[in-house]
Amino acid sequence: MIEVRDPAAALFASDMHLDDEQPALTARFLADLDARLSALVASSPRPAPPRASADAPALFLLGDLFEFWIGDDAPEAAADQLGQRLARASAEGVRVFLMHGNRDFLIDAPLPGAVGAPTWSHRVGATLLPDPTVVTIAGRPVLLSHGDALCTGDARYQHWRTLCRSPRWQADALARPIAERRAMAQALRRQSQSSQQQAMSLDTLGDVDPGAVDAVMTKHDVAILVHGHTHRPALHRWQHASQTRYRWVLQDWTLNADPGESEPRGAVRSFAEGLPDLSR
Repeated sequence: MIEVRDPAAALFASDMHLDDEQPALTARFLADLDARLSALVASSPRPAPPRASADAPALFLLGDLFEFWIGDDAPEAAADQLGQRLARASAEGVRVFLMHGNRDFLIDAPLPGAVGAPTWSHRVGATLLPDPTVVTIAGRPVLLSHGDALCTGDARYQHWRTLCRSPRWQADALARPIAERRAMAQALRRQSQSSQQQAMSLDTLGDVDPGAVDAVMTKHDVAILVHGHTHRPALHRWQHASQTRYRWVLQDWTLNADPGESEPRGAVRSFAEGLPDLSR
């Protein structure tokens, strides 16, 4: 079980969608991440606690780190930049945890003919978590997820999610030349962006299903869920039977402010900031 004793020492981010076509967004995210990690390392006990210790700081990146991922053998410049910062954080004593999103589900997927080769997460000093995963923060069990599996109202997407995570589909995709994989990813991205824009114009942009949320929280016996994916950052609080439950939806990242917003979205935040009433 992963445990973080100090809620201020557990940092979260998701849905950065880093992409070589938007270097300014990559720079913005890395600057915020670097500032938060540097402050966290500076405030950590000296000597630094062992990485296996609950006193060691932790960074959780809950999916869609990248706009797309076509295999560990083809990281782009943005991935290299993030990887270098994560490797440095790991060397400084920060426990780094990653989770697949709906755009980067091929991170660490086995490459044909490369059995035993170090995965991308291993190369950057990170641990890839299954979705969902229960961790303990400030003594409380917390369920972590990217969030896409909870959008059960979109049956077409759920079918695609099951397909593209199957070993057979991934082996077939990763056996293709890098140029072909990149073309596939770009076509899927255009299709996704078109569907999202249409949903936004019709005000039908998907969200998690409340029944699916309660079901997975009951299954894992937790009162707190942290996820991203929906691009609807908020802290939700509700009653389920006799239990008060909380769902912290992480911010997505944008380069420019959307209409009606004063500034771009996106921030690396600690558990103490996201759930201030529960952090102690």
